[in-house]
Amino acid sequence: GNGVVQVHIMMQICSWILLSRTMTVQRNSTGSDGPPTSVHQANRFDSNSMLDPIERVDDGSKSMSNSEVTVAKRELPRWVKDQAPRWGEKIRIPEWDDDESLESDDCGASGDDAIDCYRSENGWKGTDLCHSINSPVRISHYGVKYKEEGVGTVLTGACHFTPRAESHAGYCHGGSMTSVMDDCLGWTAFHVTGSCVPWSGFTAQVNVSLKRPIAVGSYLKIVGRITKWEGRKVWIHSQLVPGDDKDVGEDNSIHCSAEGLVILKRDI
Repeated sequence: GNGVVQVHIMMQICSWILLSRTMTVQRNSTGSDGPPTSVHQANRFDSNSMLDPIERVDDGSKSMSNSEVTVAKRELPRWVKDQAPRWGEKIRIPEWDDDESLESDDCGASGDDAIDCYRSENGWKGTDLCHSINSPVRISHYGVKYKEEGVGTVLTGACHFTPRAESHAGYCHGGSMTSVMDDCLGWTAFHVTGSCVPWSGFTAQVNVSLKRPIAVGSYLKIVGRITKWEGRKVWIHSQLVPGDDKDVGEDNSIHCSAEGLVILKRDI
């Protein structure tokens, strides 16, 4: 009857669809143009580029496939290498400064394992938002110049905005800029007593002004200065500026600035 014919026709249509999909997968798996043959293959390159601490480097070709993309360790711009020795006393925290392997006698580990061990042994549950080798925006090379009575103490560092901090196409998220300001405010306040006392206070207020967009991949200089200190309250001004020192201080050279308040712990 008509019902049997309709069922037969539907079965043929389904068979044609399945056959067509099978042929498409076979063509893709042989290396011809087309999408990857699995979700794993489709996501493999993106996931590696998100999680790997080393950065992609364009080999100069106009179009790049996965095999044409190489990786290399972070290369600091010349201005960081030239200026960092003049930023004052270097702030040393095991995971901050280098992409090279770390050694940890206490943990008996090296490299990333030593970093993880260092943090877990000291009460942390994860990696540092602004200072680890996988951070979307990474601050390094903090140096401090102290002033008597705390006020006027200056903290300076280098800040790398990686592709993982992107928002609008080619530009970094405003939240990444705010996180950097928060970090600088806190670490500047940690030096108010004339020595470095890590995590000796908590940021209570951050008032950020986003002035200029930051292109993905940029290296900028971050500067924090203590402007006032009363009891447990420390006020700090911070800003992100070009690293080459050209026109620094002019409004059109500042990418963002912040006024912040840090509350010190009672025993400081």
